[in-house]
Amino acid sequence: MSTVTIDPLHPPRKALSGSDTKSFGYATIQSRLPVIVSKIVDDVYRTYHNLPDSDPLKEQKDKEAKQIIEAIGGLRYELQRDKPFRPLQDNLPDVGEWNQALADYYPSSSWFKASWLFAECYLYRRIKEAFALTQYWCDYDPFFSQKQTVFKSSQKAVVAIAVRLMSPTNKGSERDGSQSLSSLDILVSQAVGTEQAFFELVQICLWGNATDLSLLDNPDLAKVEELQRRVMMGSSPSPSSVASSNNSSNINLDKQNQEQVQNRREDDHATSELEKHAEKILQNDSDLLWEKVKTMRNGRVDIILDNAGFELYVDLVFADYMIRAGFASKVVFHAKRIPWFVSDVMPFDFQWAIDQLHKAGETAGSSPFFDPIDPIEQQALKDLGHKWQSYVDQGVWTVTSHDFWTSCYPFHHLPFLPSAQNLFQDMKQSDLWIFKGDLNYRKLVYDCQWPTTTPFKETIGSLSSHEEVPSLVTFRTCKADVVVGLKAGVEEKMNNVAKDWMVSGEYAVISFSNRDSKP
Repeated sequence: MSTVTIDPLHPPRKALSGSDTKSFGYATIQSRLPVIVSKIVDDVYRTYHNLPDSDPLKEQKDKEAKQIIEAIGGLRYELQRDKPFRPLQDNLPDVGEWNQALADYYPSSSWFKASWLFAECYLYRRIKEAFALTQYWCDYDPFFSQKQTVFKSSQKAVVAIAVRLMSPTNKGSERDGSQSLSSLDILVSQAVGTEQAFFELVQICLWGNATDLSLLDNPDLAKVEELQRRVMMGSSPSPSSVASSNNSSNINLDKQNQEQVQNRREDDHATSELEKHAEKILQNDSDLLWEKVKTMRNGRVDIILDNAGFELYVDLVFADYMIRAGFASKVVFHAKRIPWFVSDVMPFDFQWAIDQLHKAGETAGSSPFFDPIDPIEQQALKDLGHKWQSYVDQGVWTVTSHDFWTSCYPFHHLPFLPSAQNLFQDMKQSDLWIFKGDLNYRKLVYDCQWPTTTPFKETIGSLSSHEEVPSLVTFRTCKADVVVGLKAGVEEKMNNVAKDWMVSGEYAVISFSNRDSKP
């Protein structure tokens, strides 16, 4: 079996670094990260000031909150003055590996001198340290309120997708005697519908990554809604169009039939919107991905998650499709163990999101998180939440976490890193790995200064050559100055179209590596 040398100081190409003042890494360390750190101070301050006087532990919690604020303030000071990295001081299970990496690879380095990937990961691990050194705040997520706010602002898109794909029909299932099937069930019962749903849900899953709180220093909720509009308008055909394309089924879709004309107009708009944004996918391997997926029967899919909220929601929609279409009988979701890059999914975020769906419209003493007025919209959300909860309860969906996902190591080292062997031994049983988002992409390609025409398979190193690594794909909107797999001339064209195309999140790549073909 092949091996690789684990040495972050010597990546395959020169690492992206904050030392380059023209890079997005420099802008991140110089401007964005101090804002993120300051928001943590604001959140902790607001939280402890809102603690009720009746809390018997208020005094201790207040004292620890002030300790956290002081630690975060010190972190910001180090960051802004490019101070050397110091060892971690908590007792979390990964502290030894982090401190060994600091000693081996960055003994005299600092925020701007080290690789951008290491510096940014180290920042979030230091943030966790500030909370881990307390008793009453050790499990606190200082980013949760931001995740909540942005997910709440996504209600329009969340409801639209639920209704278009998941609202019940009156066509029952002859196999299990159920009273109705959802519109997605109808789609995947047809060969053409299954393929059509695949390509459109891939785009939904891709563009859901456009909202990333670590890149939105001051999230504009109107902008968030606009980012999600492309997803909403690019979603699968409305239930009425499914019915009209399959007259023999005699499906009565209640409200959707009453709005057939309007839905057709929306579908026409959706097609143009889908085509418009498809042009922004600069490398699109969705055809290669489909060739793999369509051969799968009751397989296992692993999704390495990125952002909570709306992106997680569309990830779950895609995972639901894979189950209903019979391509997968098990989906494993990989979340982060600690608060990470502001909006990344933790196991709590996963369950919390499902809970908000099946509680839609309920008012048990407090206003529900999602509160659409239309009872059909409420029911679509509830049905979706109950369906997804049943997947979790039955073990069809599992959510897990591992320290590797919040380590400083690129994913090239997954098959060989001693601390990741239990993770790799489990993941190699999968048929397909799906990596979501920008950070996962950066870790896949080692965050190097690759020429944009470098084949994706070359940049992911051992993950394309190791015999036990399955096929994998990455869905990523571009938010860092590394992009690979492009055809000759694309970079030059994009430099004329938009100077910030690598980092704006307006453009994307879907990159696939097939287990059966070597680089």
